[in-house]
Amino acid sequence: MDRRTVIGIALTLLLCSSGVGAAAELPALQTGDVESDTVVLEAAVEENGDARWSIEYRVALDDENTTEAFESLQRDIEQNTSDYRTQFASRMRNTVAAAENATGREMAVENVTVKASTSPLSGEYGVVRYSFDWVGFAEVSDDRIAAGDAIAGIFLDADTRLTLSWPEGYVIDVVDPRPDSEGDRSATWNGPQEFDVGQPRLVVRPANSLPPWGPVVGVLLFAGAGAVWYYRRRTGRPPGEMADESGSGGGSPAAGQSEQPAAESPSASSPTAEESAGEGAPASAEQTAAGEDATGALGPNAGKETPEELLSPEERVLGLLEQQGGRMKQKTVTEELDWSAARTSQVVGSLRDEGKVESFRLGRENVLKFPETDEPE
Repeated sequence: MDRRTVIGIALTLLLCSSGVGAAAELPALQTGDVESDTVVLEAAVEENGDARWSIEYRVALDDENTTEAFESLQRDIEQNTSDYRTQFASRMRNTVAAAENATGREMAVENVTVKASTSPLSGEYGVVRYSFDWVGFAEVSDDRIAAGDAIAGIFLDADTRLTLSWPEGYVIDVVDPRPDSEGDRSATWNGPQEFDVGQPRLVVRPANSLPPWGPVVGVLLFAGAGAVWYYRRRTGRPPGEMADESGSGGGSPAAGQSEQPAAESPSASSPTAEESAGEGAPASAEQTAAGEDATGALGPNAGKETPEELLSPEERVLGLLEQQGGRMKQKTVTEELDWSAARTSQVVGSLRDEGKVESFRLGRENVLKFPETDEPE
């Protein structure tokens, strides 16, 4: 078994050690003479429930043999990046599929990367880092984000730590078990730690539960309450005073009812005979269905494109990309076609494999484009 296979198995067994996987515990990263000393798991959860995951295996370069072995591994990863990435992605998709079955939530794996580097932490370390997007990792309900069910029961050995972070503007609502440390937007558990069923669980909510339009609603409610108070105050006056007010209005109820806006009168809303004759009779249902207008000429429906319901998912994405000028954010597909993020990811992945679209990261967004469209510098 070559070192690429060993690394891929070791890394993916990391998450398979959870309640949704198959392994009992996390094995160390072992590739010939290279053995990991520390494992760092980090998941940055986004507002839509997706998470950017990173898995780091850190090797202390404290002797010449270990340093040479890691440098050899680093060169191999640089020369065969695609092989490492493909093997890891394949195994992670199996892990995510198990989590999808356990949670009943659509999930997908996207944007897998791998890199080997050295880092001067507390001493010199070699680091093998895998990163990927876990679509559908957390559950989003109303204004709350709940994470952890996809890795419920995960085991952390003594050299492993797990950090879950959340978007800016959110605060902790529920966290179980209590983390070993907390940052402004993160919770960290250090091994050894064996999470129970339903753990870890992290629920966050907006720091200010009042949405941006809340003040406007407050003003409207206040105004409405004032109007109700004023109405009750007026209707609570003595009958004689109310009668005086009605009499001073100079008209009876019947007279008031006779006053209608001009737009409602037949003369104002009905077309004249000359106008009706000039416009012609309305088109029949048969004419409309055939794409003809009232004069018998071809109307705007003639030669209409294939109905959307008859298009395949891939054709719908390509058509939408064409409408957007050949470049758009992947989340636009999700919004415009009313799909889940996982379904969008699967369809886009199929198109990418067929070479019909390409994708790249722009900040925190996935951007789709046709292959012949150049990326911005």
